[in-house]
Amino acid sequence: MAVAIPALLSSLSSTQKTTKNEVFNQTTRGSNCAITLLRSCSNLREFAPIHARLITTNLIRDPFTASHALWFFITIKHSHHAHQIFSQTHETETVICNTLMENKLRNGAFRDVLVTYCYMVSEGVPLDASTFHFLIHAYSRLLAFRHGTEIHGRILKNGLGDNRSLVKNLMGLYSKCGKLDEVRQLFEVLPERDVVSWNTMISCNVRMGMCYEALSLFQEMQADGVKPDGITMLSLVLACAKLRDLETGEELHRYIEENGLEIGGNLMNCMVDMYVKCGRMDKALELVGRGSSEIDVVLGTIMVGGYVKSNEICAARLLFDQMAEKNLISWMTMISGYVQGGYYKESLELFRQMRETDLIPDDVLMVTVLSACVHVGDSGLGRSIHGLVVKYGMNVEGFLGNALIDLYAKCERLSEACLVFEQLPCKSVISWNSMLDAFCRSGDVRKSRLFFNEIPEKDVVSWNTMINCYSMSHRFGEVYGLFRKMQSSNVQPDNVTLVSVLSSCASVAALNHGIWVHVYIKKKHIEVDNMLGTALIDMYGKCGSIEKAHEIFSEMTEKNVFVWTAMIAAHAMEGQATKAVDLYTKMEALSIKPDHVTFVALLSACSHGGLVNEGYRYFNKMSNVYNIVPKIQHYGCMVDLLGRVGCLDEAVKFIENMPIKPDISIWSSLLRACGSHRNVTLAEKAFQQLIEIDPQSDSAYALLSNIYEKAGRLDDVSWARKKLHELGVRKQPGCSLIEQDGNVHAFTAWDFSDPQSAEIYAMLDEIKCLLQKQKPEQNSAYHSERLAVAFGLISNPPRTPIRVVNNLQICRDCHSAMKLISQAYNREIVIRDNYRFHRFVDGNCTCKDCW
Repeated sequence: MAVAIPALLSSLSSTQKTTKNEVFNQTTRGSNCAITLLRSCSNLREFAPIHARLITTNLIRDPFTASHALWFFITIKHSHHAHQIFSQTHETETVICNTLMENKLRNGAFRDVLVTYCYMVSEGVPLDASTFHFLIHAYSRLLAFRHGTEIHGRILKNGLGDNRSLVKNLMGLYSKCGKLDEVRQLFEVLPERDVVSWNTMISCNVRMGMCYEALSLFQEMQADGVKPDGITMLSLVLACAKLRDLETGEELHRYIEENGLEIGGNLMNCMVDMYVKCGRMDKALELVGRGSSEIDVVLGTIMVGGYVKSNEICAARLLFDQMAEKNLISWMTMISGYVQGGYYKESLELFRQMRETDLIPDDVLMVTVLSACVHVGDSGLGRSIHGLVVKYGMNVEGFLGNALIDLYAKCERLSEACLVFEQLPCKSVISWNSMLDAFCRSGDVRKSRLFFNEIPEKDVVSWNTMINCYSMSHRFGEVYGLFRKMQSSNVQPDNVTLVSVLSSCASVAALNHGIWVHVYIKKKHIEVDNMLGTALIDMYGKCGSIEKAHEIFSEMTEKNVFVWTAMIAAHAMEGQATKAVDLYTKMEALSIKPDHVTFVALLSACSHGGLVNEGYRYFNKMSNVYNIVPKIQHYGCMVDLLGRVGCLDEAVKFIENMPIKPDISIWSSLLRACGSHRNVTLAEKAFQQLIEIDPQSDSAYALLSNIYEKAGRLDDVSWARKKLHELGVRKQPGCSLIEQDGNVHAFTAWDFSDPQSAEIYAMLDEIKCLLQKQKPEQNSAYHSERLAVAFGLISNPPRTPIRVVNNLQICRDCHSAMKLISQAYNREIVIRDNYRFHRFVDGNCTCKDCW
């Protein structure tokens, strides 16, 4: 400082005067030196020699230099010394302060403008129109609405309320702060409204989402005789873009061209954006093609977004690669376009390329990339992106925190999800729900419920997540109990809730509960859309109430492919192959395109009905007409169909010609068919294929054991059972479910856990005596389905249907027994095993003894 100040002071003393230009140049240089010195001062001692020089060189009379001297006193909080400066200038204090404000505005120091204003008020410096202009401009940049209203009051107090320029500037301030009422009040008192005031009014309406009002103002503006300019049209086109109003947008486009307004810059970008958002990419391309200016980064980004919206992802990438300049929004548009289109690997690769640039991603982009990681199931990459979040110092909260929890949850990384959740500074309901989903995905239902109980404010997603967790775990009692508890809360069930509950009812054939849910839907006047209609049809179909399923189907006015498929599947489970085929034919006639699930249901129906020719026709039609590549389920249906009708050799050839490797379901179908048609040799070959895929398959040994037993090969039966014992494989126990009085009862073979066991076994003994007259040898007298039926006989009123769900296929002995029971006790018995429905009525079964 000791070296610099003397040198600068010396430059101030140079007073050579020759020409006017030299005088001007010397004054400018002197002023710059003075300002540099003033900026370097930190106390009055350092200011004194500079002040002396300013007086001797006459620079103190320069308002610009004097304003910097004033700022020095303000910053060191000795504003009372400033009056010495003012007394030595020819300008008023107001002019000096205004000059200071103008300088601060020019340098972007908006808050310093406010400091100067506070000085003027405290020192009693008069305020004029220029002062208020500078203040309004600063407040506009700071969006300081409260301070703006205070200035507005001072303007009125100073008698400047009629100053049109100030009124328009105030309108601009209120508009930027989103205060439409204040803008309207000022607008209405203006005696004459020019294009600027109309533009402010229109743009504020658009900013606040009042787009229709903005378009109405445009008509009033024209009626008022004010000619719109490019700024007017920019706001109006933006309003059309927000409204997706193509017709009005095109009218504005014609107006612009007819009135010779230039379409370029922001207006060009806005018009292209309007056409893109209105789904007219062709119009956008036409407009860009007619433009004379080059495509800048903003326009290029809009066009990339348009291609993405039009599902032209390749065109979007081609344009993106051709863009000379790309900003963060450009990269974001292309990366999110890939994610929206399901191109998750491409989005991650593009993100990697972006990281090679100097651009730093924001939290929105990080959320998008984390979503891609979720879809590819790459927790390692997700963890790396988490590291980038920490590296860039981003706040792990809000959407970003929830995205990280969601990533770890869906990648089954519960501990990492918990760590992120615990570190969240503010936990929203979305955060709680994401963490609940993580617990549910871990498979620990107990911990999931404990966490659910801790959620402070549960929304419908919280309830749905927990209900779905119980549903996926086949815990029907908890599903229904939680559903009832939800109804007593302040959260109303939505369609997702109802679908989950109906799915649980379907899984255990809890028809009464399903009917109750249906009644609830009607009582609450809930619209049965395609999703809910599909769930209802599926529930009634799986509960053996095909008539009710068809009633729901018939009542629906709009049906998508899922509704039709559910109805076809219901007929298939009932063994009503012809009805399923007829329904599919009607579906095709209505031009509803089937999907791969539709063909699974249709081929299953053909299998149950033994429709070989139809099965082949639909199997071939699937790929030839609808370009659906057959999956293992479709091949399984065909093998089951051929095996069911006894075409075992043809089934083997079909398996050998499959383009995909046969799995357990394929060989199991063939093995069951071999048992039905007593082909031991082929059964052994199918068995070998099965245990090569799964050496621990209990069903393979059990099926082969039964086949040996039917063939009288008792030694081989012993071998199969011994092998099961050596491998430590326990045969999956049969389990049968039956609904009674709002509860679902589960039975296993020789089960004595039910409180009514004595009555159940007494009924079984009664049935056994009845059956021994027809078939003396009974090895399955205490199978789970017989216990469930016995329970139904003693619990349900006479002649009411008995509905049972089996986890395994019903054995032939039990099948024969059920026919006799239905006749002897005059009961309809409906048993849904893991393959289809068996409806026993008056000694007959709907499967016609072929299953």
